[in-house]
Amino acid sequence: MIMDFETEGDFPRYGNDDDRADDIAVWLLKTFLEKLKKRHTYRNSEATTSILTITSNVVYGKATGNMPDGRRAGEPLSPGANPSYGAEKSGLLASLNSVAKLPYEWALDGISNTQTINPDALGHDAQERIDNLVQVMDGYFDQGAHHLNVNVFGTEKLIDAMEHPEKEEYANFTIRVSGYAVKFIDLTREQQMDVISRTCHASM
Repeated sequence: MIMDFETEGDFPRYGNDDDRADDIAVWLLKTFLEKLKKRHTYRNSEATTSILTITSNVVYGKATGNMPDGRRAGEPLSPGANPSYGAEKSGLLASLNSVAKLPYEWALDGISNTQTINPDALGHDAQERIDNLVQVMDGYFDQGAHHLNVNVFGTEKLIDAMEHPEKEEYANFTIRVSGYAVKFIDLTREQQMDVISRTCHASM
């Protein structure tokens, strides 16, 4: 049975700046690295890890069963250090605060975080949006965060680009996926649907 987390009680979920969930993410990273360091490495190199997926989150998801948060078997996993799709209920800043709690020294190969925000959530005009985004990023990196991809557009634009790739405006429509940039229309349909399924923040 899949529970509705909003009606079945107060279930903490990573991505909402809730230490009850975020501490588990930190523990998981620490535990994995500790286990990795117990293994022999080539030329006794230092074991490191990363929290990034490029687009392998789609492939990994195909081999992963149902999860307690309601994600169905075969569906893509969230990319990199991002919260699960739909888990973020408290806005962009809360999501960033959760990811920033992951210590970079435990993931020296990188902690990838890719966020999408609706332009209207950043402000009413171009300059206000730029100023607010700069402040958001400064606050994120001041916490010791490592990496951030930001897409500023609405989901509607992605859907239109997927359905009408012949439009001139989409010829060079480039997005950040997870650690790399790509023309959206060059992604496979499956990858496009994965990007569309990600949280598009409507508020800060």
